[in-house]
This record gives sequence, C-alpha cells and structure tokens, in this order.
Amino acid sequence: MKKVLLVVFALSMTLVLVTGDLFANNSGVGIGSVLLKGQRGKVFEVIAVTLNGCFGTITFGITTGTSGYREGQAVGVNIVDVYVAENMDSLANDIAKGDGEYLDTLAHLMKVENKDAFKSNLHNNFNKIFTSKDVTSKEVVENINALSS
Repeated sequence: MKKVLLVVFALSMTLVLVTGDLFANNSGVGIGSVLLKGQRGKVFEVIAVTLNGCFGTITFGITTGTSGYREGQAVGVNIVDVYVAENMDSLANDIAKGDGEYLDTLAHLMKVENKDAFKSNLHNNFNKIFTSKDVTSKEVVENINALSS
C-alpha cells in the first residue's frame, strides 16, 4: 500500500510541476486557484498548484471555462518580457553604461551571438529604448527588438 501511495504522490507531483508552469499566473487553472485566490506567497502557490493537479480540476476548468481559466491567454510567458519588467532600473543603468550584469543576462536570454555589438547598439540607442520616464517594460522590449532586427 505504501508503494502505491508513493507512486500516486510522485505522479501527482509530476503533474503539478508540469502543468503548474504552463499558465501565466503561478498556480494555473483549477480549484486550488479558486479557493486561494488573492493569497500571496510560495506556500499558497504550492498548495493551489497541488490542489489543481491532484483533483483533476485543470482539465475541468479549461473545458468549462471556469476555475480561473481565461480564453485566449497565451501558454507560458516570454522570459525576456518578465526579465525586463523585473529589472527595468538596473537594465537601464547597464544600457546607459554599455555593459553590466543585467545587460549580459538580457543578451543571454535573447540568445544574442555577438554580445559586444548588441551591448554597443543598445548603449548608442539608449534614448530610442527608454523613450520617456514613463516607458513600460513592454515598450522597452519592443524597442530593443526593433533595434536588434
């Protein structure tokens, strides 16, 4: 009986790990997301994802359009968008200098081959990337992509 429970637990956790990262919010679709809506922190996210995965409510939520499902939302997230949003000030400082840890990481995430040229290009076009003090991270990514094309 212990082996069966261990296998069920392992499969459940695998399902939780696989399905938990497929959605734009951390906990995904399902009863756990509904029950713990508005709660913050890793503990609540883990509980929500576990409930979502263990009770098969992800499929139900997607099929019925309930339990936190949003029609037409993209699967996954663009890591560059997230990185820029989370590091706007530090990235702006590095681009202004033409070098730095945040700029190196951005080049890596964007899979840039010639990092020196990339960094120089962004440095030389700082005002085209950060067009105002109210520029959004989405606009910054669009501006960087336009310069990198």
